[in-house]
Amino acid sequence: MGEKKLCYGCMMQTESQDGICQRCGYNANIPVNEIFIQPGTELNNHRYIIGTPLSMNGEGITYIALDCSVGCRVLIREYMPLNLCARSEDSPVVKVDSSKMPQYKVLMEEFIDLNKSLAQIREQVQINRVIDLFTSNNTAYAVYEYIDGMRFVDFLKENAGELSWGQLSGMLPPFLTSLSILHNSGVLHRAISPETIYVTKRYELKLTDFSISAVRTADTELDCEIFSGYAAPEQYSASNRQGTWTDVYAVCAVLYRVLTGSMPTSAISRMENDNLIAPCLLNPNISRHVSEVIMKGLNLVSTDRIQTITELVTQLFSDNNTLGAMSGEGKSDGGNQYSQTRSFSRNEYMTQNEPQYENYSQQGYTDDYSYDDYGNDGYRRNTYSESQPSAIDRVKVPLIIGMLLLVILLIGLYFMFSKGGSGDTDIPTRTTTVTTTVSEAEDSTESTTPEGDGIMPNLIGKNYATQYERYSSWMKFKVEEVFSDEYEAGIIVYQEIEEGEYFDTSVPVIIQVSKGPAEILLPAYSNVNISDYTKALDELGVKYKIEPEVTGAVAANTVSKLSFDISKEYNRENPEEITVYYAVTPTTTQMTTTTIVTTEAVDPPTDPPETTVVTEVPIVTDAPVDVPAV
Repeated sequence: MGEKKLCYGCMMQTESQDGICQRCGYNANIPVNEIFIQPGTELNNHRYIIGTPLSMNGEGITYIALDCSVGCRVLIREYMPLNLCARSEDSPVVKVDSSKMPQYKVLMEEFIDLNKSLAQIREQVQINRVIDLFTSNNTAYAVYEYIDGMRFVDFLKENAGELSWGQLSGMLPPFLTSLSILHNSGVLHRAISPETIYVTKRYELKLTDFSISAVRTADTELDCEIFSGYAAPEQYSASNRQGTWTDVYAVCAVLYRVLTGSMPTSAISRMENDNLIAPCLLNPNISRHVSEVIMKGLNLVSTDRIQTITELVTQLFSDNNTLGAMSGEGKSDGGNQYSQTRSFSRNEYMTQNEPQYENYSQQGYTDDYSYDDYGNDGYRRNTYSESQPSAIDRVKVPLIIGMLLLVILLIGLYFMFSKGGSGDTDIPTRTTTVTTTVSEAEDSTESTTPEGDGIMPNLIGKNYATQYERYSSWMKFKVEEVFSDEYEAGIIVYQEIEEGEYFDTSVPVIIQVSKGPAEILLPAYSNVNISDYTKALDELGVKYKIEPEVTGAVAANTVSKLSFDISKEYNRENPEEITVYYAVTPTTTQMTTTTIVTTEAVDPPTDPPETTVVTEVPIVTDAPVDVPAV
């Protein structure tokens, strides 16, 4: 057998033979692409050792890694938008084009803020916890816990492709509670799907793969990652409003997939021809009530959709048939033909549905299939005896739901007051009051309608010309030009309305666009034509006048000197007028001067006759000519 050493594929001390790990199959002989940090690189004062990359999108790259301080595996997310930056050769340092630096910094701040928010709610076990956050190599890194489990899509493969409502309903409440808390803390996920949800060995659902908003929306500055079938229609355009209802759509799409075995039709296809079939028609074991709630959550019109996770929980678990399923009993649906499946206890479920976790890595598979081979008509059915729920069950289940809603409310209020009511800039501000009684699992919601018909995007740090082209069809701009030492010319440095706030799209929004720094160095003028130089000064906003200078030191019509020392910075905010001198050179012109002298006749003449004198006189172009007397 080979010697034991750290494998960069599974980050464990394993035996390898000819460079191939005997545990995970990682081949150390295959070079890693240069865009990734090379395995074995140490980060954050040698605390973390980087392993192989697991996934990447327009925002950055996720690696498996080892936390040397505690000796456990972690996941490290590196901010690295490849269309804004590149990797330095033979180094983990990220290099950024100077023209893209402002945009790179703005998005990195959003990356840091997102992971700070996640770190503040890391006690929520249904959310992949952020355990560290640091900057290095000209970028930022977020450290997540390593999940010992499998992606939900693989879990479904191990469990015949679908779950019954009875099975799923036992796993949902803690997950949905954590998602509601996530929203209350101001974070949207925008990519909930069977590929971003993990199932642990304790049968807990964990939400993973968080990214900044630009990655989860089409037509933004970053390459987008949209999960077809689970992404809401508003994610296909940067001009559409997104909010908690965006994640509601994704959750209902996951419920549709898990209960029917079929992935929902993508929203972009449905917008052309909405032929999505109700879940209860694909699987008669799904109650009509649950089916209707799922379809409400999948409404293409965001304002007609279920708006919050709290509202979704209330509607899903408020029907008598649903309550019967939660209590572990089947119940006849009366007049309709849909039977209700029973739920499993946790021990029974683990015994009957033990998945084979060891067969899967963190990578997972694409959920681009549907299961349709479980019966002659394509549906998988279970038959259970029917019985009426007891009086205790009829009281117990509403009490459980009421407590669940109360917990969500209390945590929501905590975040509201502890953070001054602030939230994710992509989540509209809403005032919601939930009232729950023991006998009825219903919530009474009063909402204040936000003012305005549009939601403000983030413009700061982005090129004005690009943003004008993108948004001018539905919003107006009032542009002010300002000097800025932080942003280069043409970049937006200020917006009157903060990102995520509602505004009236008929009223122009004041924005400030950078003219570059106030203090600049004037361009060199050696051998520069006067017209080219003055054009450059005009573009820089320099105040000047021009004067000719007779000199043979430089070519004609080129700049000969300035009245300002170009080694010093010129202040454009309080500009002084400078003089730009350009060369005019002497030229030679022939001039004939004739002097006529009249004399009296003398016989014999005493002097010789007067002669004509020709003299060459230098004449300077554009200057008065003095003719010397002869």
